[in-house]
Amino acid sequence: MAKEAASLNPEDFVEGGGLIDDVDVVLKELSFEMFDYQGSAPETPSLKVLMDVDGDEMDQYYSMGSPKDWMPSDDGKQLIAVGTASGIRMSSNGGIFLKSLIDAGFPTERLGTDISVVNGTEAHVIRVPAPKRSGIKQTAKQKEREEKYGPATILVVGEILTLPGESKAKGKAKGKAKPAAGKGKPKPKTSGDVEEKTTEALVSILAEVGTLTKKEIPGHLFKTLKDDPDRNEAIKIAFDDEFLGNGPWEYDDGTLIAG
Repeated sequence: MAKEAASLNPEDFVEGGGLIDDVDVVLKELSFEMFDYQGSAPETPSLKVLMDVDGDEMDQYYSMGSPKDWMPSDDGKQLIAVGTASGIRMSSNGGIFLKSLIDAGFPTERLGTDISVVNGTEAHVIRVPAPKRSGIKQTAKQKEREEKYGPATILVVGEILTLPGESKAKGKAKGKAKPAAGKGKPKPKTSGDVEEKTTEALVSILAEVGTLTKKEIPGHLFKTLKDDPDRNEAIKIAFDDEFLGNGPWEYDDGTLIAG
């Protein structure tokens, strides 16, 4: 029986390294391979993303699921089904990364089964909190790391700057916007300002969807605050249980309910 390659388009998904953050990068080369996280875990099928960060190269690895379900193709361009899985899980780190790529503006029609079509994409990447996965017990090492460095995060695409094959003139300008001449530097916002903005954004989102799980918050804020310079800070604020428990909504067992 012929093996089928997994669709890399998040529309076909099923539910179920170095800490860079808030920087412009080139997604230089993407491929699938087996990875054991420097010997700290069993080998699992993973998405390897070689990023160019201001001339320096670094790898980021995103788990794609179980080796019982998926294996990399010989050339690393595809993820091949070897088990019973019907699609990449949206909750996998690789699924979260690929969905962020589409949410940021990578054309869905380009993303079929060959991951190399993403090579050369210029993007702005940020860190978002990793979802809490039910049924997976946290190891002592993971608990120790979380106590030392805070909750686990995933590096995702926040904005597409230039698509592969585009000239830079067609893409968005890299870097942060400068203040207009004569106006000086913008007045820095306080944490209270950003909290108010985050509250308003969540209220607006809840007015449309009614309920919102904690793990769905980053994706919605990506879209609602797409062009807002405080978006990254808002996402971090919105993942704080104390903040969520004191807003103009109901917060029950990890779910926001419109008030």
